[in-house]
Amino acid sequence: MASPMTLKELARLLNLAPSTVSRALKGHPDISKSTQERVKALAKKWHYRPNALAMGLRNHKFRLIAVIVPEITDYYYARVLHAIISYAYEENYKIVVFESQEKCKKEIEICRIIQKSGIDGLLVVPARTTIDTIHFEELKAMGLPLVFLERISGHLNVDRVAEDDYYGACIAMNYMIESGCKQIAHLAASPQWVWAQKRQMGYVQALLDHHLPVNRNLIVEYHDLDQIDKIVGSWIEHYNIDGIFAVDDQSAVRVMSVVQHLGFQIPRDMAVCGYGNEPIAEVVSPSLTTVERKGEIIGRYAVHLLIDRIEGKKSGETETKLWKNDLIVRDSTRSFIS
Repeated sequence: MASPMTLKELARLLNLAPSTVSRALKGHPDISKSTQERVKALAKKWHYRPNALAMGLRNHKFRLIAVIVPEITDYYYARVLHAIISYAYEENYKIVVFESQEKCKKEIEICRIIQKSGIDGLLVVPARTTIDTIHFEELKAMGLPLVFLERISGHLNVDRVAEDDYYGACIAMNYMIESGCKQIAHLAASPQWVWAQKRQMGYVQALLDHHLPVNRNLIVEYHDLDQIDKIVGSWIEHYNIDGIFAVDDQSAVRVMSVVQHLGFQIPRDMAVCGYGNEPIAEVVSPSLTTVERKGEIIGRYAVHLLIDRIEGKKSGETETKLWKNDLIVRDSTRSFIS
C-alpha cells in the first residue's frame, strides 16, 4: 500500500508553497477562491488527509481522550464506556480505551504509555489492587487533566464523578429494616476505596437510625467470591441473621446460592439485597433486590467535565460530583413487606 500523501508532496504537485496549500485547505480568506478550489480538488483526487500528529503538535491538542477501566466486558463499565464514547463523538473527540484487568502493575504500564503519547486528558476507574496512586500523580504533575470515576481514591486531588454510595446503602438498608429485618449482615469490600467505605457507612447509619445494634462481626470484607461460602456459613451458624446486604450484585448472587444450599428460603428465611442492578439480578431466582447504578449519567458527566478542563472552560478547584441512586425492589426481599 502506498504511503499517504504529505502536504509537501501536494504542494509540489500544485507548484505552491506548503503554507499556501495549508491555508487553502482551511479556506483562509487570503487565498483566492480559484486556488482553494484547485487545491481541494487535487487533495480529494489523491486522498490527502492532514497529519493528525503534526496538527496536534502545533495546536497542543490531539482531541484524544484515554479511558482506563478494570474490565471492558463488565456490564457496568460497558455502559459507562458507551456513554463516554457517544458524548466524546458529539464533541469531536476520539477515545482510546485501556483495560487494567484489575492489576495495578498493568495500570502503571498504561500510564507510562500515556506519558509518551498525545493524550489530552484521562478518565480512569482505578484497579481494585491500586493502593499507591503515584502513577496518576505523575500524570497530574505533567498538567494532564484527570477525572476519576467510581472507585475514588481519597488521596489524590483530582476531579471525581461517582454515585452517592452512602445514600444508596442507606435506602437499601432502610427498605430491608422497614420491611421486617432486624439482624442484617453486610458483605463488604476493602475500605481502601471510598465507595466501599461509603456503602459500609450507609449500612451502619441505617442501623443506628432504626435503633438497631451494630455488630462488627456482621461486617466482613470479601476479596474473592470463594470466601463468601465460609463467611455466610459462619454468620448463619453463630448469629440469628435474617438479612444480608451485599456490596455488589455478584457477591449477592453468591450469597443467595450459599443460603439456598444450606436449606434456607429467600426471602422467607433470609432477605438478600445487592448493589449494581446488573442483568443477572433479574434472571437469578428469586430475582434480586438491588441498588441501581447510573452508568450512562456518570459517563457523560465525566467526559463533559474532562473536556471542559482540556479546553480551559473550567479551572481552579477540583469538583466532586455525586449522583443519587434508586432501589429496585424484586423478590429477594419482597415478602418482608408488612
